Amino acid sequence: MRHVSLFRSSGFRVAMTFCALFLVASVIAGATAYSVIREELVKRHERVLGEEFDYLVSTYGGGNIENLRLTIEGHARVSSNRDSVFLLQDASGNKLAGNIERVPDRPLKRQEAATVLGMEADYTYFVKQGKIGNYHLTTATSAEDISELEEIMLLGAAWAAAVLLAVSLAGGMLLARSMERRIARIQDGLERVSEGDFSARIPISARGDDIDTLTGMMNTAIERLGASVEGIRQIGNDISHDLKSPLARLRITIEQAAENQARGIPVAHELEEASAETDRIIATFDALLRIAQLETGARKARFAPTDLVEVATSITDFYQSSFEDAGMELNTDLPAGVPPISGDKELLFQLIANLLENALRHCAPGARVTYAIALQAEAVILSVSDNGSGIPANERENVLRRLYRLEKSRTTPGSGLGLSLVKAIADLHGARLSLEDNEPGLRIAVRFPVAADGNTAAELG
Repeated sequence: MRHVSLFRSSGFRVAMTFCALFLVASVIAGATAYSVIREELVKRHERVLGEEFDYLVSTYGGGNIENLRLTIEGHARVSSNRDSVFLLQDASGNKLAGNIERVPDRPLKRQEAATVLGMEADYTYFVKQGKIGNYHLTTATSAEDISELEEIMLLGAAWAAAVLLAVSLAGGMLLARSMERRIARIQDGLERVSEGDFSARIPISARGDDIDTLTGMMNTAIERLGASVEGIRQIGNDISHDLKSPLARLRITIEQAAENQARGIPVAHELEEASAETDRIIATFDALLRIAQLETGARKARFAPTDLVEVATSITDFYQSSFEDAGMELNTDLPAGVPPISGDKELLFQLIANLLENALRHCAPGARVTYAIALQAEAVILSVSDNGSGIPANERENVLRRLYRLEKSRTTPGSGLGLSLVKAIADLHGARLSLEDNEPGLRIAVRFPVAADGNTAAELG
């Protein structure tokens, strides 16, 4: 099992990315909350300060400076810790009452440092000044609670960031380890596949997440790849066995022609046999290439709505005389009203032709062949039935393989690719091919599924 560096792990990076995003979001949210709270505190301080200033002004009345002075002194005594400060000065700037000694000879701002008011503190004061008659009044209230709020917010944010970072690191490590184990299982499975073990499958967890979905797709791809490789291997085996005899016959014919030519004997007959054998070999390879092309799905781009009954009718007229010459009876049942299917008209023609050729080649004279199209609830069924000797049940899957021929068929012309090509065309059209017992004989059926709107599933695909 391969191990990935923690900092290179996608799980750890995702966790850290979300941690960073959450920290940024938390900072923005905290700054917004602090700004709103601070603004409310500032408004409250200014409102209270204004109300207190107005109250003091009201005590002055019509010029009762003594009443104002006594009121300020009372407020100053109550504010022993200087949460609020007061200073009443006469026109010359002399102190008449208050708990601070002086203020600068300039207009003060709404907020001033404590040192400006003659106090040693690291916070500010909200200030309000104004004239009362010939007197000058300065009132101020401490903003220490806002400073404390700033400290609390900063300290809380620091602790929250530390806790979040710690939890994110721990979570990121756990997530990274979990993903590493799952990715390691995928790597192990793919390594087995790269070594040629196409039976290998990647374990899928019960989580049902995107990795499980991807794993399922990988398993499907491995299964298809294995089937393709097995098909290629089978083709190689079949070619080595089934084409060995035609190539041997071709070589013998050519050697015989060479000997006859050396003796002065005409070789036209041998050359004709060699040409015919070469044509059969080339036709076999062409069929193999055609099947390979169909299995890639390349021809699907040419699909269009196709009337299967129309195709069947045109090909029936072509083969009717061939069946009569062979002493066989060809019956058709091609009803009207069958919905069109989506497909390649040329390939469908080839499919039907191969089915009829198969019956024509393997049925004895006097056989009855029935060629029909039927519409069922969920399928359009194309079938070719005969009353011949049929195919044993244990051989029906084998005859769909490339170049496979039954022992009794090896004396008849053919390459063993007819039904393989039929299967490839059916698979391309999303149809299901089945070989059934016709009691007696064989029934080959191709089922094209029909969708609810009357179009075939192949058209929808």
